[in-house]
Amino acid sequence: MQIEVSFKQMEQSDALRRYVEDKLAKVLMPLSEPVSAQVVFHVEKYRHISKITVSANGIIIKGKEETNDMYSSIDLVMDKLERQVRKYRDKIQEHGDRDSVRVFKASHMVLPDPVDLEQGQEQEIIQQKELILKPMTVGEAVMQMELMNKTFLLFNNANSSQLNVIYVRDDGNYGLLEPQMQE
Repeated sequence: MQIEVSFKQMEQSDALRRYVEDKLAKVLMPLSEPVSAQVVFHVEKYRHISKITVSANGIIIKGKEETNDMYSSIDLVMDKLERQVRKYRDKIQEHGDRDSVRVFKASHMVLPDPVDLEQGQEQEIIQQKELILKPMTVGEAVMQMELMNKTFLLFNNANSSQLNVIYVRDDGNYGLLEPQMQE
């Protein structure tokens, strides 16, 4: 397991580093390797913020908590991560894990606010990310979207080998966008 710990607007602390590494080792034990985690400790006046992002076996789990004590915020974010790992493990046991060697890359682009575009400003890509998309079923995509607390997810459909988008509809149900080639 690879863990990166960073400190923002506070002094580095080996005690905090050891504390979070020990906690993460216990919480992330059920996940299959390779597992990597990024931990950020941040202090703003009286707010002590712990933010953790875990990447393992094609899934991403995130948690963020803030309290007036860094150790308390670590404990709370660990509780969040533990619930998400348990939820993921339970769903995998229900549906079975689908490991596949095929990986697709896609670019994620964020465009300027539409109000700015109406005023005649030039369009430009302001952020770009590379995503590695593990093939997954629609059910696994819904689970991943819920784990990430997102309203949509781009994924490689394991059944059709095409890129699909799953999203949360206004009525709380899920929608699926499947591309069809025009003839």
